[in-house]
Amino acid sequence: MTAVYAIPVSAVNPDDGASRARLSRSRLEQIDRRRDAARAQGFAASLLLEYAVAQQFPWVVHPLAISIAEGGKPYLVNEPGIHFSLSHSGGWAVCAVSDHPVGVDIERCEPGRRDVASRFFHREEVRYLNTLLPSTQDDAFYKLWTLKESFVKTTGRGLDLPLRSFWIDIRRMPPRLDCSEVPGAYSLFLPDFADRGYRLAVCVEQANAEAPTLHIME
Repeated sequence: MTAVYAIPVSAVNPDDGASRARLSRSRLEQIDRRRDAARAQGFAASLLLEYAVAQQFPWVVHPLAISIAEGGKPYLVNEPGIHFSLSHSGGWAVCAVSDHPVGVDIERCEPGRRDVASRFFHREEVRYLNTLLPSTQDDAFYKLWTLKESFVKTTGRGLDLPLRSFWIDIRRMPPRLDCSEVPGAYSLFLPDFADRGYRLAVCVEQANAEAPTLHIME
């Protein structure tokens, strides 16, 4: 079971007392060290995590106790069987929760960012992008970028797993992963996100996993 929740960052106020009371003191201290948009995004994502876990795993005690594993992946201290991932970009924050290791990534789509692909992506992905019409290249780039980021988050390897060390084939759906460095079976998804200015991707460490449900909060 995997579920994804998304919320506009503007829908929450990081200075609202009732909302702040839902987060742990340590989590608030981490968020408050950030500034401006980064603080608002982090607060929205953390609040969304509390809500998502409560919806999918109602027996869990809140506020959630969160720690960071060696590779940089956050986890729930008291609930090792519940996995989550957070991401934010621009005006949106997203959270994925699952009973399997999971990763989620959202990116605001801006034209002219394909230089990232030539510098960091696998050669097969770069070759594929170069075969496309200019009008479709940006969308394909953001599909690949978010899928790759979601996979890296799922593994918990962080920067130890370079983006060019594996490749994802999006010529067919669902996307197919080719990665010899990481054992296991993974399922990749590109949920249909309502805001066309963003691309959303999810990865679950599970063979033939069901597509995650997507909940848009207002």
